[in-house]
Amino acid sequence: MNDTFPAIVALSAALTVSGLRAGQAPPLVLVGWGIDAKAPDAFLARAEATGFQVLIAWSTDREFLGRAVEAGGRHNIRVFACISPMGGLANLWTRRYPERPVPWQVMTEAENAARSFLMAGRNKYIIPYQFGGEPTMANEVLETRIVCLRNPSARELLRLQIDGIAAVPGLEGLAFDGFGYQNYRRCHCEDCVAAFAAYRREHPDMADDAAEVTFFRDALVECIQDLANYARSRREDLRTTIHIWPVFQPEPLYGNRLDVDFCGQTAAWYTLWPQDKIARYSQVIAAEARRYYPRPQGVGMIGYYDRPGEFPVKDAARVDLELRTMIENGCRRIQVCGARDVMDNESVAAVFRKYFR
Repeated sequence: MNDTFPAIVALSAALTVSGLRAGQAPPLVLVGWGIDAKAPDAFLARAEATGFQVLIAWSTDREFLGRAVEAGGRHNIRVFACISPMGGLANLWTRRYPERPVPWQVMTEAENAARSFLMAGRNKYIIPYQFGGEPTMANEVLETRIVCLRNPSARELLRLQIDGIAAVPGLEGLAFDGFGYQNYRRCHCEDCVAAFAAYRREHPDMADDAAEVTFFRDALVECIQDLANYARSRREDLRTTIHIWPVFQPEPLYGNRLDVDFCGQTAAWYTLWPQDKIARYSQVIAAEARRYYPRPQGVGMIGYYDRPGEFPVKDAARVDLELRTMIENGCRRIQVCGARDVMDNESVAAVFRKYFR
């Protein structure tokens, strides 16, 4: 970021707060991750009462999505469907290519050892593990495996999923989740190693670290953008959204490089971030959303799981502080994961109703 950026962000935040006071800011929109597959109508009724206007289903099943869209029509909630290069895609790969191994991303021996430690017993809940958020430990990795995003056959399977999603009448849009690197930086598979070596030969003046960051960041952006463009080619009115996760450690807020409708980036993680960090990230998410493209709206993501013993406890006062900080620093569209956890905790649900009802 250039030297003038902090001043631009500060001015943008000041204007946003001023607009809030003057009643000129756009309305707040609450987006939730997750829909109950067994009882979507009852779930969406509760979501409407809590203030949700959009819900994202972790599903590509057309029959379920159709029922969710119908329920959404009854409860004034728009529905998105999510694709991910994780387990669901791996299952599809196994059915489509039973003779070929799943093209998982490859990590180093040290990173694989770290993953093995995380998966043992309750280790990930005992250490300060960040679950794909900004890591606090050396060699921290995501426990969940991710398919290599450069693999052409995997990309084609993602397009097939988009075809099915685009064919669901009334569905608002497509959501991306899990598009990143398991080690938060890169993939070490043979194809990625060879492609990066070619890139280094084409850019001999770049330092090794800078070249690695640029190559793998741009590869990640290219994959997401290719799929977003494909979605729009299948249905022009299909909206696109994302939550940038797992983190790309060298550039956590790279999301404004994506030409999507709603770019969700983490403003308040499941762990207890300092308020000044929540404010700074919210400012960047809101003020820099259209730095590269005119389309995107910046979306602040707040993580909330009501799972004591697994995730830090956020009481209603803490959730209120995080939401208020995000809103006061420019975030007008906010997504939360997970929606059920919010609705199942009445004191926390009341906080969301205060802002979004």
